[in-house]
Amino acid sequence: MKEEKQKAAHVKKKKRMSVGATIALDLLAIAAGLLVFALFHHVLPHYGILRGEESEPVVLVTLAPQPTPEPTAVPVEEPEETPPEETPEPVRVYSGRWGEKFADKFTDGEVIQTENSYQSANVNVSYQRIEENDVIYFVADVYVSDLGYLRSGFANGKYNGGFQMIDEIARQENAVVALSGDHYAGRGEGLVVRNGVLYRETRFQDVCVLLSDGTMVTLTNAELDMDDLKAAAPWQVWAFGPELLDDEGHALTSFNSIVLPNNPRAAIGYVEPGHYYLVEVEGTRTGYYSGSRGMKMYELANLFESLGCKSAYNLDGGQSVGLAWMGELVSFRYDRSIPDIIYVADFLPETAGTGEG
Repeated sequence: MKEEKQKAAHVKKKKRMSVGATIALDLLAIAAGLLVFALFHHVLPHYGILRGEESEPVVLVTLAPQPTPEPTAVPVEEPEETPPEETPEPVRVYSGRWGEKFADKFTDGEVIQTENSYQSANVNVSYQRIEENDVIYFVADVYVSDLGYLRSGFANGKYNGGFQMIDEIARQENAVVALSGDHYAGRGEGLVVRNGVLYRETRFQDVCVLLSDGTMVTLTNAELDMDDLKAAAPWQVWAFGPELLDDEGHALTSFNSIVLPNNPRAAIGYVEPGHYYLVEVEGTRTGYYSGSRGMKMYELANLFESLGCKSAYNLDGGQSVGLAWMGELVSFRYDRSIPDIIYVADFLPETAGTGEG
């Protein structure tokens, strides 16, 4: 009996130790996972180590510049006595497919610019810096008369062109406003469609698809059909995630991501074709204090729901985030260069959908 009690006590002691060991191992596993994430997401890409198999670019859709129609003169047979000429009412000619739909957002042709807004015949962009609940964030409200004004840009002007600071890429692209993108070069996987050109079609996680009709949808990996996607001729596809809203535009409560606590964030939202939001959230990272605690993922989702978005998507965060206005960084400057941006410009490039630029 004495030996049995000793054995039982020994087993119990081992069980108590195994619980502590399990907790320690769990913590070590989490730490290791975060270190691996940081290694593959932030360190290796900057040394050119991560590169997946790349295929030749494939043009999926071309958005040709829509010419402004010229007024035509109709010959009129003059009577013997010409009456006094009447000045005809000017007829407004709208730019792009959504120019008339958002007529109050665009001008007749002149550019109206303030410190934080820009309005022309083609685009209407303004941004706000908001500080509340220990969080600092920027919200850019974007209207475009045609989808070609909302574009992606690469570092040094080409796919796999390396890394630059966000304001450098913004100046290179003559961007009105620019937001950090999905950091496509940080992984050897994940769909890459930029300005109608397919560069890479390997799967990753949730994707964000901006279709050529201006609608924007988010898809889980299980929902994604690659053939259907290519047939739909997307204008942009970003691969980072997670998606933030459900099909009714309500904030999700669970997310396909491990980066759920407070963090610097960048994200894009969609209201309707021609109307979008770009959001950048300041946050604190090791060695950098921006004066803001960052946002939890659910807070970011709630923000886009409050903006009236139908869909929204989280982009690369951490020290990659940034928002530039007229080629100048207006958000906190981290030290990280990035491979891509999402931006708005007031011109349609001749190379849209050709695989260049």
